[in-house]
Amino acid sequence: MDHVQRVIVHDKPPIYDPAIWREPASVLALAATLFSLVAQLVTALGIGAFQDHLAYLGVGLLWLAIGVLVFLQRRVGHAGAAFLLSAAAGSLFLSLAPWYRSGPAAAWLFVVGLLLLPPFLLDFTRSFTEQRRWNRSELLIYAIPLLLVVPTASSLAVDRPGLAWHLTLAVVSLYLVAAIVQAGYDLLQASSAEQASQSRALLAGLVAGTGPAIFLFSGPLLLRGTVVVSMAWLPILILLFLAAMSYAVLLFEFSEADLLVRRSVVYGALTVVIVCAYAAFGVGLAAAGTAVTSPLGGLGFIAVTVLIGAAFGPITYYARRLVDWILYGRRSDRWRLLQDLSARLSALMSPQQLGNVLTREIAEALHLRGAFLLRRVEDCYVVQQGIQRDGRRTSLASLLGTSVPADLMLAALGSPPQPVLIIHRKPFAARHIGRLPDRFQILDDVQATLSIPLLTHEGADAILCLQAKVAHDAFDADDLELLAPLIRQTSVALDNAILYERLAEKVDELRDAYRRIAREQEAERARLAHELHDGTAQELAGLITLATVAERQMGDGPARLTLDRLRRQAEDAYQGVRRASHALRPPMLDDFGLIPTLVRYLEGFSEQTGIAVDTAFGEVTAVHSEVELALFRVVQECMENIRKHSGASSARVTMYAEGEVLALTVEDSGHGMSESVDRGLGMAGMRERVEAVGGEMVISGGASGVRVAVSVPLEPTWTASASS
Repeated sequence: MDHVQRVIVHDKPPIYDPAIWREPASVLALAATLFSLVAQLVTALGIGAFQDHLAYLGVGLLWLAIGVLVFLQRRVGHAGAAFLLSAAAGSLFLSLAPWYRSGPAAAWLFVVGLLLLPPFLLDFTRSFTEQRRWNRSELLIYAIPLLLVVPTASSLAVDRPGLAWHLTLAVVSLYLVAAIVQAGYDLLQASSAEQASQSRALLAGLVAGTGPAIFLFSGPLLLRGTVVVSMAWLPILILLFLAAMSYAVLLFEFSEADLLVRRSVVYGALTVVIVCAYAAFGVGLAAAGTAVTSPLGGLGFIAVTVLIGAAFGPITYYARRLVDWILYGRRSDRWRLLQDLSARLSALMSPQQLGNVLTREIAEALHLRGAFLLRRVEDCYVVQQGIQRDGRRTSLASLLGTSVPADLMLAALGSPPQPVLIIHRKPFAARHIGRLPDRFQILDDVQATLSIPLLTHEGADAILCLQAKVAHDAFDADDLELLAPLIRQTSVALDNAILYERLAEKVDELRDAYRRIAREQEAERARLAHELHDGTAQELAGLITLATVAERQMGDGPARLTLDRLRRQAEDAYQGVRRASHALRPPMLDDFGLIPTLVRYLEGFSEQTGIAVDTAFGEVTAVHSEVELALFRVVQECMENIRKHSGASSARVTMYAEGEVLALTVEDSGHGMSESVDRGLGMAGMRERVEAVGGEMVISGGASGVRVAVSVPLEPTWTASASS
């Protein structure tokens, strides 16, 4: 991600604190470390074989250094002291392994280190999560190893390994296996995702570190009395143990733990495959008695290289899934998840839907504790959509609806707004403890580790706030690289969503306006119908009556014929006014309902036009008056179109209820519908009427007629506020 503001604040508990000198367990661990260091150096210098076994001494001193580092990082609680004690014992055992036959002192120190390493390691494993309080009864863990120190050291001092030596090897192996079992048990009993991640890493470290030692040294010595590999491999195996354990224990102390695991596992897997492939190729060449410079050898080298290149993709894929399992317990593929999210963002969504999809998918892909979206509302940002996946921190429910002043958020993001990544680290000493700058405090208050502005054409319309990861706190370089194109796409999607939302609001406003106009039109039609019926029609009826009376009073002659013609024209006008009155607002619709009104109207239509109309109406009850009027107007418009444009001799009108939906169809047997009719005002008016009550209209036609299908809810779907 471009131009990320990394705000590093050293506000965690310091690495070094003078209080460690007042804690008995810490003082004991540091004293044991000093004793181990002095004993190793004195023994090496006294024997005079320093250079012959430099690898043992070097790895032993490295063991002490890692022990001190872990102790300082995890000095709070019992786990740090237990690990340092195990490092002191292990370093002593390794450094004196080549010289334990040189004298009683060396034998005793070697045995003490060998026997105390496993119980201290088991003690560390039991206290690793700091969820279990240490008590004095756990000293029983050391009872059996301490009982074996004297007989084992005595037998080794005279170079006569016996039963005590075999018991020592058995106890060492048993304790190492017990540490693995304890880590597995803690993983099953983990109370949080963070605790589970750390227990899973420790389990992987113990298996990788102690498994080869048991298989190559303890097991063969116990069963056969000899080792299957040279003792020169012991420092290398200890290095493997140190790498695995320090990795597991110190992993979550680093700000980019994910990145360390991901790259080391991926590159390590690729390295192993490359080395094994070329080693097998070399063995094959040696067995075939040929060289790589020969034609066969050259072809084989090319083939192996091609196979390794082809295997890069699958190896990387499965290595990444292994990383996800080590850290999060799930073999997910975050690349695939983010690609799926990118595909979903290409679809048009509302801002609400976009926020839900974005926070849910990113939190799932990056294994976050939570994610939420801040939407700008006038002069503030409001916490809206979000997801909470870890209950250790404040629940997201307490943040939803929280209003944050926009000027504070924009001041934190800078000008122009840029992503802000807050990294909390440990200072070395208490005097180096710092505090978060004031302008970034607002981001920490809403628990946002990574805050990303989503820029639209109006500015930072929204801010995506990502909380810390489940396993640890920080985001790494790979995370930012993955998010960069996704955020750019999200900003465009949000801009489109906002425009779509505003367009939808305008459409709703237009529909509301159309509904108001339609209601006003219907009210005006009802008024005109009432005036025509009660005014003009009544006056024409009176005129007809007077003409009839006058006609009877007059004798035969031209005047009588003229009066008869006047009476008939008045009757025609009267019928026309009645028809116009009923067309403006059929009184039957209010008195008898939709179906009787349609039946009466269609019968009159058939009599006037000669077009046979077939009807099929199901039982329809409880229809809203707005829906009744809309359907009646649709039928009116359809029948007028049939009369004027179709040339049909017959038509069919059906209507029936399907649950909460009313279905109406009007069909004719005419010559189809032209494009001009389809786009005419009548059709547009019908569609608007149907959509105004929440329905849909589909018009289909061909050479054999036109079919208009309408489906509307029995109750209109607009809200009370919109319809008022």
